[in-house]
Amino acid sequence: MKRNTVRVLGGALLSLALAAAMTGCGEATPEGGGDEGDCKGKIGFMGALSGGNSSIVLPSWNGAQLALKQFTEKNSDCKISLVEFDTEGDPAKASPVASKIAADKTFLGVIGGAFSGETRQTKATFDAGLVTMISQSATATDLTTDDPAKVFHRVVGHDETQGTAIAKYLTDVLKAKQAFVVNDGTAYGAPLAKKVVDTAGSVVKAQDTVQEKQTDFASTISKIKAAKADAVFYAGYANEAGPFLKQLRGAGVKAPFVGGDGLYGVDFPKAAGSQAEGAVVTCPCQPAAEAGGTFATDYQKEYGEEPGAYAAEGFDAAMIFFEAIQGGNTTREKIEEFVDNYDKDGVTKRLKFDDKGDVDLAAVKIWTYKIEGGKLVPGEEIPLD
Repeated sequence: MKRNTVRVLGGALLSLALAAAMTGCGEATPEGGGDEGDCKGKIGFMGALSGGNSSIVLPSWNGAQLALKQFTEKNSDCKISLVEFDTEGDPAKASPVASKIAADKTFLGVIGGAFSGETRQTKATFDAGLVTMISQSATATDLTTDDPAKVFHRVVGHDETQGTAIAKYLTDVLKAKQAFVVNDGTAYGAPLAKKVVDTAGSVVKAQDTVQEKQTDFASTISKIKAAKADAVFYAGYANEAGPFLKQLRGAGVKAPFVGGDGLYGVDFPKAAGSQAEGAVVTCPCQPAAEAGGTFATDYQKEYGEEPGAYAAEGFDAAMIFFEAIQGGNTTREKIEEFVDNYDKDGVTKRLKFDDKGDVDLAAVKIWTYKIEGGKLVPGEEIPLD
């Protein structure tokens, strides 16, 4: 059963013009006109828009802005602002952002958090303020199982699914017999690694934990060499994974390297350099070519590059909010009702949330991406059955 049972349906077709920029915040403001009437409000976007892991988030910000532009072109009398907040993916920096958004009643919702740690840190604040969250990329399973927030939703699958798929890739595709698992101790990396270890069973011979902002990985690499690992899985983010892989290869370890979606972005191959070649990254996100409609073509035309990590998911999350406001839902209570009961095809999948805020598991797909020439090239879908 849905958390709210009353469904608020779309009304008359409205249009979109954007509010003036907020002090201290970036804001997408495509041109538009017309009376604003009752159709107005702000949607926040919260995530790492700078720093060593920003390439995981910036494409989804672009996707959200593309959604806004396309929505604007079809409508003319609705005033909505899409406002960005750079948290650098740091939970401590995300907390005041959440408080600011929750206190400003003109904000009707937020796209994010982009990372699991900042999402875990802020969801109670948003819940207390009844600010609906739609995350495009926070995958930690416990976000919906431990102390769930009624306002939290995500258009991406969780790590219970991704971890199972990674374990299957290690055993069925790589045929690993002595896998070594490394995690960065974060709210994202630690539980993802645990799921892989629990699922892969005896295939995992050893594991180790590193830390965020660590730069010397000699100790962990020594353990990997001692274990004679025939595959290495890294659960964490690009900022540390790049140097780790570079040092691993420099130490002569040639075992296949696999990372979770925290490495899905240009930051990872950039940090690892030529040593990233052949590394595999998994993601509960489909290749751009698999996105529905003309999304991939539109994104390429708008930004001069192919869609990156979670670009299409950012587009989907934004469109849900825009459709809610278009339908006359201009209070936080009505936005929450609309999103709880949303059931429609997006560009990534069928978007329908269960009573915890998770997207329908049947719609989730896990893909591999291989580093070739410094780029993430789509590989294969990992079957989940």
